[in-house]
Amino acid sequence: MDSTLMNSAQLVLVFIHLLGMAAVVGGYFAGVRSVPKRLSAGIVHGSLLQLVSGVLLLGLAEMGTEPVSHAKFGIKIALTIVLLLISWPRRRDQEIPSGTYHAVGILAITNVAIAVFVK
Repeated sequence: MDSTLMNSAQLVLVFIHLLGMAAVVGGYFAGVRSVPKRLSAGIVHGSLLQLVSGVLLLGLAEMGTEPVSHAKFGIKIALTIVLLLISWPRRRDQEIPSGTYHAVGILAITNVAIAVFVK
């Protein structure tokens, strides 16, 4: 694939990935003080967007020349899948347990921390 096209695709996917992250983390913090706890559409769909864009970014990274940290990507994908397994079935619930709500937020913030601090 042409390097200019590949760089453009990577930039678009990173942008989409960051939008998904903002939806999940922002949705979490927006609802921290609300009672009853409820998962917003942003949290659920943002996590799905992150999974899809993350897998596509991994595919682009594999096609590149630089080494890929499979451990980092594996952990991030696993955390996102767990986040989706928690949030997707509860996406229409009017109320969820506080612990479940905070687990979603902690998983999302941990995913961001891994993205920033693990090379």
